[in-house]
Amino acid sequence: MVLILFSSNFIGMCFSRSLHYQFYVWYFHTLPYLLWSGGVEKLAHLLRVLILGLIELSWNTYPSTDSSSAALHICHLIILLCLWLAPPLPSDPAETQEHPPVKDKRQ
Repeated sequence: MVLILFSSNFIGMCFSRSLHYQFYVWYFHTLPYLLWSGGVEKLAHLLRVLILGLIELSWNTYPSTDSSSAALHICHLIILLCLWLAPPLPSDPAETQEHPPVKDKRQ
C-alpha cells in the first residue's frame, strides 16, 4: 500500500510541468523507501546514497542551472527504471507460501 502511494506521488513529481522548491517537501521523505524497495539488486548502496545526494544538491541549487536540472532528471529516471523493473508484489499473502502438490484422489 505504501509503495503504491509513494510511487504515485513520485511519478507525479517526475512528470510535472514545472518544479518549485516547495515541491521537494512532497516527496523527499519517500525517496529512501523508493530506492531501497526497487527490485534492481545490482544497484549498489553507495549508488543509491549518491542518487539521494544528487537530488538534494539539485533541489538546493538556486537558481537552477542546466546541470542541476539534468542531474535531477537523470536521478528521477534511474528511480523510475528501478521501480519499473521491480518484480511484482503478490496480491495475496497466501501466494507467497509454498503449497505441496495436491494428489488427485480419483486414481
